[in-house]
Amino acid sequence: MEPTAGNSSKYSLHVGPGFVGALCLAWSCVATAQGLSDNISSLSGSASVFTGITHTRTDLGESTDTNTKPGVGVSGQVGGQLESGANALVLQYGGTLQTPQDTLRNRQASNTSVTGASRYTYFDPNSRIDFNLGHTISSVRNNTGFAVNSSRYNTRNSLNAGAGLNFYPGDLSTVRFFGQAGRSFTSGVLKNQQSYTVGSELSRRLSERSTGGLNLSRSWSDKRNTNLTIDTAQLVYSLQTESGSFRIGAGGSRAETEYNDGTTSKNDAVTGFAERAWVTSNWRTSVKYDRRLSDSATDLSLNLPPVFSFLPQSVRLRDLVLRDSLSLTHNTQLVCDACILGFYVQGAQLESQNSGTTTYQYRASANFGFQLTSLQRLDFRYTWAGDSNENASGNNDQIHRLKASWTRQIAENTTFGVEFNQAYLRSKSIRNDKDQFEVRLVLSRGFSLAEVGR
Repeated sequence: MEPTAGNSSKYSLHVGPGFVGALCLAWSCVATAQGLSDNISSLSGSASVFTGITHTRTDLGESTDTNTKPGVGVSGQVGGQLESGANALVLQYGGTLQTPQDTLRNRQASNTSVTGASRYTYFDPNSRIDFNLGHTISSVRNNTGFAVNSSRYNTRNSLNAGAGLNFYPGDLSTVRFFGQAGRSFTSGVLKNQQSYTVGSELSRRLSERSTGGLNLSRSWSDKRNTNLTIDTAQLVYSLQTESGSFRIGAGGSRAETEYNDGTTSKNDAVTGFAERAWVTSNWRTSVKYDRRLSDSATDLSLNLPPVFSFLPQSVRLRDLVLRDSLSLTHNTQLVCDACILGFYVQGAQLESQNSGTTTYQYRASANFGFQLTSLQRLDFRYTWAGDSNENASGNNDQIHRLKASWTRQIAENTTFGVEFNQAYLRSKSIRNDKDQFEVRLVLSRGFSLAEVGR
């Protein structure tokens, strides 16, 4: 069944070459299909110290403000996949702390940035109980728009947990009842949010490779001025093919919003999804269309799986919207014997059910890593994100980031490297366009563990 609210499906981790200073996880440890009797342990990470020079150029219209400052800092990354029997843990985190940078007009706070996600699931087909835990830390751009300096973003920690109770009325059918809860903790002026979801999932095996089912759920969230309830029903179908999988679902959602003055509003929408994935030992490609009615608060308890290899650098909180999104993900080792290529593209249309306005969000990311020699490696990472309004001729705000790095192993688990980071902010709002260039010298100490056994 499609991993909707409460579903305890397991998720794979793909660590791309953007994982600075850390050794990439072996593909066989990621893409190999494993049974409950298999044990998988793959974990890598690094801690780094760096020094560099940052040059920032701000377009003030009639003039240009430039600023060049040295800086030092520390960074760390960790990512991995641990599986043992019915237990599975997937995680990826990264963070940077850099010294403050003076500008001609003000003094900025330390450039601190932490993003990442982790997910633990317990799922045994022979057990009646399953449960899951998840954590995500992300940067929120609500009040800042896009920013070249990550310290301008607010930080949002999200926690979610849930459990399910499974019944097997016959050899071909499964009925699952579940509950899920989520809560966010946000810095700055943004408010904390929380939501709950309960529901049931009826699935029946149609053939050796196909399954059909019915998913029902109710989500509700309490905000400062409103209470929101969303009911969703979907018919789903999934098929395992020789080359991968196919999933599709269709149904509807109804949202009821109750305001403090006693008034209510109702919104109905047709919702659904379609996903096709192709998987081999050397590459994986997936295409997904998703249409759902939700807001940022109810999303906390929907148990939505993150794309670990392409976590967004910043997110934007939203009210009740009807969201249509289309995404494409591809990871491959077939470009050459010594390189890995991965990319992610997503476009989304968000129609506000409160104001009626339509906005668009776009995101793209590409990773490429090339092993020059047994001791040297080149990595490239490009990301782009844009926000646009319905009547805009182009993106109102967008940011491009490009990172190129060369690393050389100088001792066991120790590398020295050079990084060149670029960021280009373009805005049609009252904010100024800004370019930033940074060169870093990086010394890293890392580790890499990989084991597959029974």
